[in-house]
Amino acid sequence: MIGQLANSIRQHLGIPVTRTLNVVRRLREAGMFPSGGPGRGPEFTRSDIVTLIVAVATGAKLEDVAAATRATLATVPGGANLAGAPLTIPRTAEIALAVLARQAADGDDLDELIIEIAHGEAEVALIWSDGVTQRHQSPGAIANHLPRGRVATRIPGPAFAAILRKFK
Repeated sequence: MIGQLANSIRQHLGIPVTRTLNVVRRLREAGMFPSGGPGRGPEFTRSDIVTLIVAVATGAKLEDVAAATRATLATVPGGANLAGAPLTIPRTAEIALAVLARQAADGDDLDELIIEIAHGEAEVALIWSDGVTQRHQSPGAIANHLPRGRVATRIPGPAFAAILRKFK
């Protein structure tokens, strides 16, 4: 099952299978991805798939991939302090991506979306076809500030949806 997931990520995102499998190993060591028992493969959820997609997209070195993934999933809208904000605002990038994963599982192709995962810093940008960009950054970051030389992995919404639908 992990091999099929790694192949799907290669097919839709172009990330080599060996890279994905090495990232899975590091996430397992950090307790962020399930491992199977004797004679059976791991059972993973949509949340685990989102975590793996984010992990491989961060571009982090293998020894740093778990910390980079945790930091990226913990980013908040615009780097803002959300204490006291309405509960309708997704608190973290992890929640926002979980909502998108649910929409994908329910049949939405996410045609109008591109997800960007920044390399070297914790940032997730949801870029919509109407020009709106929702940036999730580390708490306290300068809102919507893009550093010079920013590099990011771009994940088309339909590719994100296809991976999730294949393993729902």
